Amino acid sequence: MTSKHPVPFRIRASLAALLGTACLSGAAQAVPNDTFRSWSYVSLPGGGLLSDGQPWNGDTALWSGASSAWLDADSYARSQIGFENGQLAAKIEVSARSPVNGHVYSELFYRDQGFVCDADACGTAVPSAASFTVNLHQDGQFTAGSANFSVSYALWSAGAFHSFHFAVQQGEGPLAPYGAFSTENLVTGQSALEPLMIAGPSGQPVFNPLFNLVWEDDDQDGVYNFAYDLSFTTATQGVDLREDLFMSAYVYGTPDGQFFDSFNSFRSTWTPEAGAALYGSGGRAVVGPVPEPDVWTLMAAGLGMVAALGRVRRREVD
Repeated sequence: MTSKHPVPFRIRASLAALLGTACLSGAAQAVPNDTFRSWSYVSLPGGGLLSDGQPWNGDTALWSGASSAWLDADSYARSQIGFENGQLAAKIEVSARSPVNGHVYSELFYRDQGFVCDADACGTAVPSAASFTVNLHQDGQFTAGSANFSVSYALWSAGAFHSFHFAVQQGEGPLAPYGAFSTENLVTGQSALEPLMIAGPSGQPVFNPLFNLVWEDDDQDGVYNFAYDLSFTTATQGVDLREDLFMSAYVYGTPDGQFFDSFNSFRSTWTPEAGAALYGSGGRAVVGPVPEPDVWTLMAAGLGMVAALGRVRRREVD
């Protein structure tokens, strides 16, 4: 029997609606608007759950970006979500060994309701358009036949919606990953989809090179190591970004101690174009590279020409 763990991404995202302030190349007046949520539990041998963290319908004031539930060294769940050096970083790990009866489970959620640039704070300092590159990276391990893992990442701008989903699903066959990356043009309504697997030269499915996915069990011990990178470029007006992340993992207790482990793994890195800076209320502050000296020289020369033309015109008027 195949067990699926769907990711109700847009439904989860609607649970938090908080506002904040950020801008590109301008002064940011940030207020807390990020939602960080983590929840973990272990099924107890005698029934019931050992849980740490608040359920989704609990008091939002008690929500935390970190949680853990430890029965012993072989049966535990933990997850953590936050910013590290300007990068959105997510960590999750679950392990289970008999006599645990049922799931060992952990999930985490992050949402920025939207970067809102106040006119008084940003004014004309917000560029009409600025691009930045997003890189998603993750690595970890799975034990064959046990782990159910899913990550969904989404980024909205004024012109596009980007969505990435990566998962590993328990089934009767060999453990295998699946997923997709999609981009929707919010102006034209057109969308493009890149699946994780594509048809190879022989017609057999192979990994899409867009994801740079490595998936291997070199010593044939049933433990798969994986890593992937996904990069894409998007544009913003400086007032229109929104970012969501949802991750979950669970395993069943077995005599061998099945596990999923990607703690310290997921990263979402933003790199703005030269001269642009992005400030987020949740702790993110990323700055594009400083323009090269020759760029500054050209800019100065251009300003000099404008000033010179102004002087010439004034003489003609006089």
